[in-house]
Amino acid sequence: MRISLLEKRENFHLILKETLNKSSFFKDKSKNIKQEKFIVNRYLNFIATQKIKTNVFQNLVNEYSNALVWWKKIIQKTYVHLAVSKVFRKFFGNKIIELSANFGEFLILGGNHRLRLFSKDLSFSVLLLKENERIGYVANDISIRTNQTLSYAPIVFESGKDWLKEEYFLGIPLNRLEGQDEIESYQEKAIKLHLEELLMLTIKQCTKSEYAAFVKDELALIINNKSIQNTAIKSDTITSLLDLLLNKITTNSISISWSHGDFQMANILIRDKNFKVIDWESADKRYYLYDLFILLGKVRTNISLKESIENFKNKILLFLDVTITPDIITLLLIEELRFSVNEEYSENFYISGIKTKQICESIQEYINE
Repeated sequence: MRISLLEKRENFHLILKETLNKSSFFKDKSKNIKQEKFIVNRYLNFIATQKIKTNVFQNLVNEYSNALVWWKKIIQKTYVHLAVSKVFRKFFGNKIIELSANFGEFLILGGNHRLRLFSKDLSFSVLLLKENERIGYVANDISIRTNQTLSYAPIVFESGKDWLKEEYFLGIPLNRLEGQDEIESYQEKAIKLHLEELLMLTIKQCTKSEYAAFVKDELALIINNKSIQNTAIKSDTITSLLDLLLNKITTNSISISWSHGDFQMANILIRDKNFKVIDWESADKRYYLYDLFILLGKVRTNISLKESIENFKNKILLFLDVTITPDIITLLLIEELRFSVNEEYSENFYISGIKTKQICESIQEYINE
């Protein structure tokens, strides 16, 4: 998420400073009294000093200068290259802030619940849990990538209670590639590896009552948090919808596995016929088809829930011999509600649950059709 959006949602710059100063990754480094000026670019989502080398920005260049419309691509590419250059970086920046000089060794990127830092020599990347965010955004990530052998995920080098240090991977997001055949080829490879190395290896069965208790407890803990400032939707609306969905399930055996949670094309980076799936902050145990629903259904794009479900139904048989029943659709809807609540509720947000309200309305509309 870009800093321009984060600033509207939370007191980003205060959270940024508190996260950097309190993170156990830096230990005593943040106590350096020497301050340095950092340039903030709200639209390219970075905080950096004037002196950090241009090559450190390459992943941002790949992400933001690859519009699919040719004339937009020319404009974006020109802007991005100028904005990250040493000569024009300050000119295109939106704000100047002061941080400890020790942080000048990194390119700092804004994020939903974590900050990402690239080392100046690109030997590693660091993910820091933002101040006041739930520990699961790091703990689950560490657990899934250290307990499973995932050839398609960046290697975790070290970790702490609120951070992890991982392999740096340079690549172009899958949704920024131009050829549809190439996109589908990499998507197929990513799905097959994801099934083989994670989803099917960690799959377990639970009863409907066990699943219902787990989901209800999780959502109640989040939406009833007294530290949440304001909400866009009443907690009763969420719990009522969840109860409605749970009551629609007829099976007593539900397949649960570890999952990525945000398994979309933007999180699949391509380089030299190789790829890595990044951003595992939403990793958790979910209904085992949820990740495939996100990718095949194009759920994170601007299409309707009904379209996403139809896309998923049409493509899932290419990868699994499964009959899509009403129970499966209901479980996917529950998991999408779970994901939204986890993403959209935070002590840091001015208003929590804005997108969750939209998700609830979309699910209710789909059920009523």
